[in-house]
Amino acid sequence: MIDTNTWISGLLWRGLPWQLLCLAEEGKVEICTATTMFSELAEVLSYPKLQPRLAELGLTPSELVIYTINLASPFDVPEGEPIVLVDPDDDIFLWCAVVSGAVYVVTGDHHLLDMGEYAGISILTLRQFFEKEFPEEVTQP
Repeated sequence: MIDTNTWISGLLWRGLPWQLLCLAEEGKVEICTATTMFSELAEVLSYPKLQPRLAELGLTPSELVIYTINLASPFDVPEGEPIVLVDPDDDIFLWCAVVSGAVYVVTGDHHLLDMGEYAGISILTLRQFFEKEFPEEVTQP
């Protein structure tokens, strides 16, 4: 389970987020996502500030959303009780992690990271995930 910012970073730039997507392509990790998160991803990819990067890569938001749909394992996620009271938009990531049976939520969001874990699911930064599961893949400082 990864958050939208991790998707954006992996789709548009290199580094650990991109390496994570490569691991998913190779079948070494499964990225779970809520079906509703594809709409959020499409919206973010349409932001004007990202258009120069998309043009540089020769890609469109719809092409990248199709890629994520094909790469991720989507889950229908019903809303549950509020979890992250300071940022309820983050709840979807935790609900999805529970529904999908995820082992980790990988995020850069401090509201989630401050929790450390939810329902027995570890909440880690991308670097922490790589150091724990794929230490040989960590190539960035």
